[in-house]
Amino acid sequence: MGERPTSDAASASHAPNLLPPNFQDPGRLFLRLMKTRNPAAYFAVAHTGLAVPAAPLDMLLSRFERRLYARAEPPKKPLVFVGGASRGGTTIMDQVLIGSLPVTYLNNLTAVFPRSPIVANRILGRFLRKPTGTYVNFYGRTAGFAGRNDGLHIWDRWLGNDRYRPPTSLEPAVADDMRRFFGAFEAAFGGPFINKNNALAVCADVVAAALPTSYFVCVRREPFFNVQSLLGTREFIQGGRKAPYGVGDPAYAGRTDVDPIEEVCAQVLYIQRRMQELQKLLGPERFWIVDYEEFCRAPYAVAERVADEILKIKVDRDAIRAAAKPLESTNTVRLSPEDREKVEATLARLSRRG
Repeated sequence: MGERPTSDAASASHAPNLLPPNFQDPGRLFLRLMKTRNPAAYFAVAHTGLAVPAAPLDMLLSRFERRLYARAEPPKKPLVFVGGASRGGTTIMDQVLIGSLPVTYLNNLTAVFPRSPIVANRILGRFLRKPTGTYVNFYGRTAGFAGRNDGLHIWDRWLGNDRYRPPTSLEPAVADDMRRFFGAFEAAFGGPFINKNNALAVCADVVAAALPTSYFVCVRREPFFNVQSLLGTREFIQGGRKAPYGVGDPAYAGRTDVDPIEEVCAQVLYIQRRMQELQKLLGPERFWIVDYEEFCRAPYAVAERVADEILKIKVDRDAIRAAAKPLESTNTVRLSPEDREKVEATLARLSRRG
């Protein structure tokens, strides 16, 4: 397992990871991002850069942030967490739910002030407007300070520095720190709350034990297309297929002799098996599995179900349907015929093996 935070490290003074710790060669990644001319890619670079000069102010504000945690009560309203395999449609699910429901969320401003996300938003967030009706993202990144953010720089406080190896348990003090953060966030901005963290498709039981009002909406994409997208992401983000991206199958952890296609196929199948295990453990009322393809056909149906069954609020269904219109699935074959045949054969073999 990766390094796990202690109760002290989990506080607002915890040194944040400004650069994702599992990324390979950030310098070359920066150059690739600059060549995309994508606004979300540019903004991801910008807010990462802004976090450096903002650090002194962030550390100053963290003193007030810790006071909020100290007096915070556990959250009372629902906390809805979106999870699933990387490149499985989780970001668009998160965007649709945030954009069509009356909820709070973590925004890109928190990445500039990772030690004091609540205080910074109380001061500066009043000038931001929640984006609605736009679901553009770039590998999970969005543009604008009000754009949704995974908040992994905050989750690192509790889940550890290795984002690809989620914990199997939390120290009581760390779990308490997590409750205090979400309680303080609710006290500051109300609720309910929605956030995406792909790793929760693997460790939802750990978070569920710490946060009794938490629910999990996990996305399951057709395995071939999930594998195809992950292979492409490895090439773009990591610079090649060999470097991992996202939570993988623990059976392959640390191995360097595995073909990337097999490793990614095992990754997708492992997460889908783990989601089924967690649904049995937590119950289908608390842990949902939503097929990506079904979601694309009727995203409003998922938003309405979340409102009815989790948030238990009355919503304007016409407004939801206007904000969460059918989406175009990205399930199109882009692999070479050789790679396609190899992926299909590997998925079939690993599925038989279980």
